[in-house]
Amino acid sequence: MSLGAESRTELEALYRGQREPMVRLARLMTGSKATAEEVVQEAFVRVADKVVAVDNPEAYLRTTVVNLARNYQRRAGFERQLPPPDLVHSALPEIDEMWAAVCRLPFAQRAVLALKFYEDLSEQEIARTLGCRIGTVKSRLHRGLANLRKGIR
Repeated sequence: MSLGAESRTELEALYRGQREPMVRLARLMTGSKATAEEVVQEAFVRVADKVVAVDNPEAYLRTTVVNLARNYQRRAGFERQLPPPDLVHSALPEIDEMWAAVCRLPFAQRAVLALKFYEDLSEQEIARTLGCRIGTVKSRLHRGLANLRKGIR
């Protein structure tokens, strides 16, 4: 793939500004740092030739990361049974418990929670990113929070 100077400049700026946040988002969705890094790398490869053509490269990248994370979960057969989450070493035990609880959620609920509370997206933006209706976002958000409440006690 050969990028023009404008595309290369745009891609470099996008990479510098969004790589780490996208790795964190993908990690929330996949439960694995290594998988998250692979997903984000693949997302940048897919976005590279479109970075100048799209209106909002950050949103396009985020949607690509979410879709690739979803595809990874499907391919790996982890929709129902996720691998043990990466260990998070924290001085606060409640953070470790919360991370473990989030990783036990079904992918759809985890994705909505990550986009809502980590990416700070509106319900409409989440629906657009996930390709679903706002009502679906609301129900997944409600169920995800309810499941977290059950698991934390």
